[in-house]
Amino acid sequence: MTDLDGVGVGTGTATGPAVWLAGPDETPDADAPGRDPDVERDRFESARARTVEELGEERDRAAEAVGKAAEDVLATHETFLFDPAFEERVEDGLADGDPAERAVARALEDWIEAFEETGGKTAARADDLRDLRGRLLRALRGESRRSGEDPPEDAVALAERLDPGRAVRLATAGVSGVATVAGSRTGHAAIILRSRGVPTVVGVGDALKTVDQGARVGLNAAADRVALDPRADDDASATEAVAPDAVRAASGTPLAVTANVGSAREAAAARERGADGVGLFRSEFLALRSDGVPDEDDQTEAYAAALDRFPDGEVAIRTFDFGGDKPLPGADETAPRGVARSLAAPDRHREQLRALCRAAARGAGDLTVVLPHVTRIEEVTAVRNHLDAATDELAIADVPHERPALGAMVETPAAVELASELASRVASVSLGTNDLSRHVLGTTRDADPSVAEPAVVRAIERAVDAATDARIPVRCCGEAAADPEFAALLVGLGVTELSVAPDAVPAVKRRLDGIDLPAAAALAERAAAASTKSEVDSLLTEGP
Repeated sequence: MTDLDGVGVGTGTATGPAVWLAGPDETPDADAPGRDPDVERDRFESARARTVEELGEERDRAAEAVGKAAEDVLATHETFLFDPAFEERVEDGLADGDPAERAVARALEDWIEAFEETGGKTAARADDLRDLRGRLLRALRGESRRSGEDPPEDAVALAERLDPGRAVRLATAGVSGVATVAGSRTGHAAIILRSRGVPTVVGVGDALKTVDQGARVGLNAAADRVALDPRADDDASATEAVAPDAVRAASGTPLAVTANVGSAREAAAARERGADGVGLFRSEFLALRSDGVPDEDDQTEAYAAALDRFPDGEVAIRTFDFGGDKPLPGADETAPRGVARSLAAPDRHREQLRALCRAAARGAGDLTVVLPHVTRIEEVTAVRNHLDAATDELAIADVPHERPALGAMVETPAAVELASELASRVASVSLGTNDLSRHVLGTTRDADPSVAEPAVVRAIERAVDAATDARIPVRCCGEAAADPEFAALLVGLGVTELSVAPDAVPAVKRRLDGIDLPAAAALAERAAAASTKSEVDSLLTEGP
């Protein structure tokens, strides 16, 4: 069996006949200088209106069938179409006598090249602009959406690269897996496919082009692998393995595998995939989805609905974490992130706390409120005071309510330094390894640093030790928890709950069930003492 290496997105395996997707025709029509700018401007406006209508229809379908990840990407497309800088570039081309097709292509070309040269997550945005360019060019030519592009169910779709629009269609077409020549696991297309649980391997390189149309192909996203002509028993054993309902170490110690979600609908999908609860409910997604913060009643409904999905489990709801890549429409983006921003808007914060208290009384599951981006002990104290006031207000109004447990995110070096003090003041600690790794290593939000860097492993160890000493549970809700081998390392460090994307739940459960805790602890101790990332990677390969 021949293997090709790439970058896995999510987890899971797939096998099926290879179907190559044709690349979009993004070449503008031949030069035709001297076009009437007014005529071409009208053509551009008509094409933009058609594109907005198409995006609106796709966004509605994506919200229902795929989820928030796809809905948000398509909504961002619409916003960009009316970006003043984009409009100015198109207008410059039209004024020079360019046909509308060439004006659009030239307006986007420099941005696409600049994004790709930047690298990291920024490079992934180039595919978003390619998607928009293709949509506008098709509209200008009077063409409908790409035809003949959706492969049959159970096929493995292969492509040079994927844009978000095509990813949405593949995610709902029933393909068994996807592999691409180029791409990043942080790109929007990859995120959409992962949210739908489609096994995907991106960035395989030109070697993927050697795969013939119709050839049998196997994918293993967790192993970053594309297998050519795989044996039938290889994928059967991987795909037919059933995740246990309850995960226990070899000693009988229970371990929880929960899910990261942004809505009650996603919570329901997580339960179907075997999640024990919700380890991270991103409450800010409610506001981002509706272009504004929902009122107290609507928030109560959303939180209670998520609790009802896990009547015998726990749902950890993070208070609003606006800022960075999650801007609140109309808000001052120079304001701090996380709990500090909530405390700076006390009326909105108090309203959310009241909604959470009401949901705790109404919903079937147990609720924990988690504070994001904590950097100071005073922030926890201030939230407790607001929570006292919120429960008093509800009691006076004779509104049924229940005070939820309070937890804190550890995702900054400040929180690591204060981990012992934090652990003595909250009921649980949540590790946000995505932000923690960036802050510890001093990289930007667009970067994608490895959590296996020794400095990050040691920061995690310190936070977990503080929670263990305080006898409170500690969960990890960053992407690192979805890697089955790193999840085993986290358990060895003392993490008792792994919260992952819904599609990753089965693989993590299978890896952790029956794990030898003393062996995992010994391996974790060696990882924390390692001096280089390569040493940590070797230990992860060795496994407990």
